[in-house]
Amino acid sequence: MATGTDPSHSGRQVPVLVHLSGLQRGTTQRLAADEIRIGTADDNDVRLTAERGVASHHVALRRRGQSYELKTTPGHQVWVNGEQVSTLTLHSGDVIELVSGGPVLRFRLYPPGSRAYKSIREAFSDCLDCARLTDDNDFDRALVLATGAVREVLTQTPLWMRATVVTLGTALAVGLVGLGMMAFQNQDLQDQLAVEESRAIGLGELLDQAEQRFVTADDLEAARMGLERRLQAADERLGALEVRSEASARVIQSAAQPVVLIVGAYGFLDPESRQPLRYLGLGPSGAPLTLGNGRVGVSVDGRGPVAEIPFTGTAFVVSRDGLLLTNRHVAVPWQSDAASGLVDAVGLLPVMLRFIAYAPGVPEPLEVGLLSTSDMADLAVIRLERGPIEAPPLLLREEPANPGEEVIVMGYPTGMRALMARADRQFLEDLAANEVRDFWEVAQRLSEGGYVTPLSTRGIVGQVSSSTVVYDAETTRGGSGGPVLGLDGRVVAVNTAILAEFGGSNIGVPAGAARSLLDRVEQDIR
Repeated sequence: MATGTDPSHSGRQVPVLVHLSGLQRGTTQRLAADEIRIGTADDNDVRLTAERGVASHHVALRRRGQSYELKTTPGHQVWVNGEQVSTLTLHSGDVIELVSGGPVLRFRLYPPGSRAYKSIREAFSDCLDCARLTDDNDFDRALVLATGAVREVLTQTPLWMRATVVTLGTALAVGLVGLGMMAFQNQDLQDQLAVEESRAIGLGELLDQAEQRFVTADDLEAARMGLERRLQAADERLGALEVRSEASARVIQSAAQPVVLIVGAYGFLDPESRQPLRYLGLGPSGAPLTLGNGRVGVSVDGRGPVAEIPFTGTAFVVSRDGLLLTNRHVAVPWQSDAASGLVDAVGLLPVMLRFIAYAPGVPEPLEVGLLSTSDMADLAVIRLERGPIEAPPLLLREEPANPGEEVIVMGYPTGMRALMARADRQFLEDLAANEVRDFWEVAQRLSEGGYVTPLSTRGIVGQVSSSTVVYDAETTRGGSGGPVLGLDGRVVAVNTAILAEFGGSNIGVPAGAARSLLDRVEQDIR
């Protein structure tokens, strides 16, 4: 057995290992010796009982100054922050994974002489990771999250913090357990529980599902295939609207310039330290490191760049002083993210990291800022920060749309993927040859190449109410916030949502509601 002195008596930082998965999931183990052995044998300092794929003496930790040096036993595998290593000096917050899909541990260091209490942020972060790494069913994962939160607060945080949050933690556990039990009796509640579980999977999955931060070779190949299809069929869905009448052509030509592509990214801050959520690190290709399960690794203790969740949308100019209309879920995207809801609940603060627009014929990005959102509808007013663009504003129609009326929806559905599909072959080959992969650089190249122009589709209004306009013009994600135009060239609605279950129908917010919000904003800024 390794020997050594208790670090609390030597002025050294206090090291601990948090078990995030496996049979000891949720426990925290303080390290006292100068040499620590980890494996399944009885004589290990950290014994992992009957863990799949873990050797009897799998890895050793040896004291190096204030931290430990990790050394893998020859012939065995260990990942730290998603990167396979054989020898590495550990830093506080590092995530250690023994064999792919095996036990996961988090290494932390606390100040000398401390009792190694966790902050509330660290406690909830460990709970989320324990739930995310659980291989059980949906109900059990939700139960791990609920019971783990209470256990962490009651056993791992300072006494004053336990007293403050014990009531809230107990109520949360009871609520989630009760929800899980009722789920077996009611399919709707099962669906709700599945949503809660998917939230608990946390930040890594949120980043996986967001607009792609890095453009892959497969994306470029898909764009080439889209180009071929567009050349073969002029009415391909990603192509421009086939001009069937002079009225349609006139509306599209006059309205294209004021319709802009919104490109943004948001992230999260720890409210106590104001530190941003970061990737655990970047791999050789520049892409974020992933854990053994393939998910992006993120933590407020990460040493990589700030984790950002890119998104795209559409907006359009409605005044000569640079005001634009869009959807609230485009201007404040984290409010519509299921996983973000849980992040907010455990104390991380969403923040916009970058918010820009690209306008047709304007190569450089335009900084935009949020002015106001509507409490009653999915609407927001944003403003160009560097002055208006040379584009005539679109006018909002005073009268409501009529059922049976023909409309044209303009926007940027599928974001930059559709723009790449419309680019010429040489442009795509240049991207591939120069290994242009970054989300922001691809957007800039598309704008400089003159490829930022809105797509247009035509449809018929099916239903009109005081709060919605329903029409069948095709669009998809990324087209949110675009104008729905009548053949008189005036805006009758702001495109908002897709109803795939109703034959591809879409919903827009009537121009009257947009007019009310815009009038209020213009009055406030006068």
